[in-house]
Amino acid sequence: MPKDMMPAKNRSAGVTAAATLAVLGSVIAFFLWGWLFLPLMNLPPDSNGQHAYQVHPITFALIALVPPFLVALGMRTGIGLFQLRPRARKAALWWASIALAFCLSMIALRPFETFAIPEHFVAEAESLKQLLAVSAVFMLLPVSIWWLFFFRLKSVVEQFEGRSTTASSSES
Repeated sequence: MPKDMMPAKNRSAGVTAAATLAVLGSVIAFFLWGWLFLPLMNLPPDSNGQHAYQVHPITFALIALVPPFLVALGMRTGIGLFQLRPRARKAALWWASIALAFCLSMIALRPFETFAIPEHFVAEAESLKQLLAVSAVFMLLPVSIWWLFFFRLKSVVEQFEGRSTTASSSES
């Protein structure tokens, strides 16, 4: 390989795995948002002839704009991690902190619904909510703890700092 094409700093397998997880998580979140949002667009009008987006415009705008914005931030973080951008490491720490706070608040505020499966019959909607809560905690909690410890390791910080100093010295 020509010397000009060699990377200035090698990316560790952990950073590559975290970047892949961020990109794949963003893509999955985007598809889930589309799966939930598109049926809202196709709801029939109510008795007054108004569609859902006309009856609740602010709520509808929030549902339409906030999730894709968060998906774009997650995608940008993942791509930045692939490129060893220092701001992406900080963004990953923020994402991990938010996910950890979300999981811990779910465990603290709804412990019974999160971990205990009732023995008596509950409605299907209640079972689905419980399944989603358990899935979110089991998925996000370990990843957020891993990211909080991993992206603060000295060797990982050096990877991201080495990229910024090399890039700034080559631009000079």
